[in-house]
Amino acid sequence: MPNSSTPPRARTGRLAIAGAVIVLATTPTAFAATSRAAMPAKCTKATVGFAVGDSVLDAVNYSGGRAYLQKFLGGSRAINSGSVNRQFAEGASLIKGYLAKNRRACAVVVALGTNGPVKPSDWAALMKSLSRVPRVVVVNTYTKNYRSEQSWMPRMNSDIAALQRKFRNVRVADWYRVASRLGSRDLPDGVHPDSKKAAYAWVNTVAAALNRR
Repeated sequence: MPNSSTPPRARTGRLAIAGAVIVLATTPTAFAATSRAAMPAKCTKATVGFAVGDSVLDAVNYSGGRAYLQKFLGGSRAINSGSVNRQFAEGASLIKGYLAKNRRACAVVVALGTNGPVKPSDWAALMKSLSRVPRVVVVNTYTKNYRSEQSWMPRMNSDIAALQRKFRNVRVADWYRVASRLGSRDLPDGVHPDSKKAAYAWVNTVAAALNRR
């Protein structure tokens, strides 16, 4: 198993992360849509991307992952916004505002959903607004105690997984699977990456999705 704290090679198609998976199409129509998928993100200083998330992204940034994530989004000019208790509606509004000002965005990372359920129709509306972005990565959610405290989370992760079958430019970063293999030192509260290893594991998962065909 590769060390999650080691930065991956940025070459397209070569990134690897323990636990990252591709959701395979299960119908002829879905397979056709997937096979015509958009190319991996190609972010440069001229066409930077942006990431919008809740407290999980905030923790990634605080734990040492900010510059590392921005490396895959075009560098220091890339927008990287994580905030405690951010709800989906607020995040979606920020994304649309950033997109209006950055029409050449190479990629958008959406890391919302930790703080409450999101309707499938709301996910779909956001993805449609991002239809011209070459690559959109949606990060699914993980909370250690979701069975007792966030019973809606499995259904929402299922809805997130379905997005990459419905929208050609969307890829899912499977943070749930990666986080479930991290120890208490890395996720002390069972939710937030609180070490450089955990922060890099989160970014590696996103980077793999950004580079996936």
